[in-house]
Amino acid sequence: NTLLLVEHDKEVIAGADQLLDFGPRAGEFGGQVVARGTPAAVAKQKGSVTGPYLSGTKAIAVPTNRRGQGGAKAESGKRKAEKGRKPAALTTGPAPLTLDIVGARHNNLRNVSVEIPLGTFTVVTGVSGSGKSSLVEDVLYNALARTLHRARTFAAPHDAIRGVQHINKVIRVDQQPLGNTPTSNPATYTGVFEQIRELYAHLPEAKLRGYTARRFSFNVPGGRCEKCEGNGQLRIEMHFLPDVWVECDECRGKRYNPETLAVKFRGQSIADVLDMSASRAVELFANIPKVRRTLQTLCDVGLDYLRLGQAAPTLSGGEAQRVKLAAELARPDTGQTLYLLDEPTTGLHFDDLAKLLDVLNRLVDLGNTVVVIEHNLDVVKTADWVIDMGPEAGEGGGQVVAAGTPEEVVAHAERWQAATKRKKNDAALLRSYTGEMLAEVLAAGPHAERKPHDFAAAEAKRDEDLDLHEVGAEAKMPWQSDGRRWHTTDRVGRDGKPCRWDGRIISAVVDRIHELGEFSPTNWATRSVVEISADKKTDGWFFHAITGEPWLVKLKFRVAKKSFQREDLVAKLDLKPLNEMPDLPVYGSEPRVKCKNLRGPWQEVQLAVHALEEIDRPAFWEFLEAAVRGFEKFTHRAQQKPDDVMPWKVLGQKWHLSRKGFPPGKPAKWSTELLEELCELLDEIADGGEFLWNNQQLVHLCPRGSSEPWATLQTKQVASVPLVLNGPKQLFAMGRVAALGDEVQLHTDRPEGDRIVLQFRTPEDITPAITEFLREHYAAVIGARKSMTRQRLA
Repeated sequence: NTLLLVEHDKEVIAGADQLLDFGPRAGEFGGQVVARGTPAAVAKQKGSVTGPYLSGTKAIAVPTNRRGQGGAKAESGKRKAEKGRKPAALTTGPAPLTLDIVGARHNNLRNVSVEIPLGTFTVVTGVSGSGKSSLVEDVLYNALARTLHRARTFAAPHDAIRGVQHINKVIRVDQQPLGNTPTSNPATYTGVFEQIRELYAHLPEAKLRGYTARRFSFNVPGGRCEKCEGNGQLRIEMHFLPDVWVECDECRGKRYNPETLAVKFRGQSIADVLDMSASRAVELFANIPKVRRTLQTLCDVGLDYLRLGQAAPTLSGGEAQRVKLAAELARPDTGQTLYLLDEPTTGLHFDDLAKLLDVLNRLVDLGNTVVVIEHNLDVVKTADWVIDMGPEAGEGGGQVVAAGTPEEVVAHAERWQAATKRKKNDAALLRSYTGEMLAEVLAAGPHAERKPHDFAAAEAKRDEDLDLHEVGAEAKMPWQSDGRRWHTTDRVGRDGKPCRWDGRIISAVVDRIHELGEFSPTNWATRSVVEISADKKTDGWFFHAITGEPWLVKLKFRVAKKSFQREDLVAKLDLKPLNEMPDLPVYGSEPRVKCKNLRGPWQEVQLAVHALEEIDRPAFWEFLEAAVRGFEKFTHRAQQKPDDVMPWKVLGQKWHLSRKGFPPGKPAKWSTELLEELCELLDEIADGGEFLWNNQQLVHLCPRGSSEPWATLQTKQVASVPLVLNGPKQLFAMGRVAALGDEVQLHTDRPEGDRIVLQFRTPEDITPAITEFLREHYAAVIGARKSMTRQRLA
């Protein structure tokens, strides 16, 4: 018979009769046979990517410095078994924190207890069926997902998971598809497409047409091709057969309509970007750091050949898993994350494996923990810590054979072999097949020091780098050079089409407002809004004209509350409903005059107008004069009696403890005693701290001698009193916070620090555990600030 294998395993390749080596790279950069012949012949052929790994001139190095093991050099694995000898101790520093699984009893697991060092690259290995997945996925992942993320998972039987307070979140990076439709792709999954859409929205041509980032999404109407609804393909339903997808005959697979495709960045439309490989896209956006970094992560995981818009269902399991890894690398990292992967090397070449290891080690360098279920010895030999399950499969497995560095696992295997030869094998000493296979691999080397990833170099700003908001900023837009002409004459709507309402409306109203009162100069310099503010700008705006709609211009006036009655204005201004205007292709029976009281002391009156003749009448000019007088009267009162307008600035603490300031008809559901007790507790903890009461809805508490708030109370929420605690990054992990209750939240997305939000509804919510945590948090914050002060002085 003839046997044809698609394979990357070194032993299988070396045992083959003939090899066909494809390359030289992946995707559009490959597709050629770069070498053929026996393994020995391929090993010598130039241009072969596989050859150097077969000849030994290229290999993944054994690290001589393993994390969590101090600075001692790892041994080569050529250890001689000696009676009573223990593995060489590699730990020279303090023991790392650990995540402990206690008493796991699922499937064939025999009441197993395991310690996983945090901040390390840990491999769980062993023969197939030894209990690896039962331990890592069914016990560890399900328990942590339920504890940290409120997931509806049920952990397999175990006694406890200890050390959860040291981690923020758990992420399982599996080989499941990213999605089942053509709209899901690497660009959308990693989040880079959102950044690219934002960039296109900042281009001069997009601004001129009034396009927002939404216009460049193929998932919503507006910019997409409506025939295929942005899929680029049409689904043909087949009777008795699976549905077939064919290219859309209207957009030709471009996903977008011609108007959207007309906006280009360096000659490339948004559809061209989706059709690019990750490596070409990195070159296109080389000077846009926010986009470049995310795209670079795709290249770093070995997916430089992958098209950004490639449909998720067409990706292999290995590609999907690496896209997920790239997405994790692209997110702002908080550290203290546990990543779980199950055999990520499936289908990977030696070169791909080296890139994967570099990415996994990068995650660990950020302070995270990576746990991998793996058999590949190149992965096992590079791990910081190895947990070997077995010794056999099924009923013969379910135990921890050995745990330690790869060198320590090899030493365990050597002790077992020595004891077997002497026929004095200890029942507690189990055979490690991994250790036996690993000994030769460690001895072969090569050995090299693993260098931590240089994040500073990767994040370094280049001279030509631009922020997304700076793209196209050098081009002066027409509303910036001549705003009055743009809003009254040129008038291009948000959809890029000409506006059909009368531009004289804006000129007439603006000029009349300035005749009637003292106001700041009209602001014409935005695309679709004309604004007139009070003479003193802190008193706010009086007039807004919304000019981006095609058939109607919206005139908004802000006056004192209860200045006008809607029914009276509708009758007085006599603006016909749209249904009675047959010349306009817009419809509606509602009055074109709206009048609503806003939160606070304001009332907003809005008119929707099409022609100047509709308002160029005494009734409208009388309304405008009354509105100006009412606005000026209000601003004068705000300056003379600020307590009438902003009582929180005058009343301070009394305002926040009062029942005022809540939305109309929605009284607070919590008692005043709750807020008083919270304030007393915080004041006691932050001895000498200062409360700031001069905000409408927030009360800040600053530690003594600091202007940065430690705690913030939100006093005008109806359902509860949220307490926000501000602290440095990674001060507390989610595991510690989750123990306080289901409604406690940890936000780690801000670069300046983490926020913890606690909700209080009754005084009984102020438990001893909460009180203890508040004291612990305050002490840690003060300690961190003192440490930062000493560092700055040093």
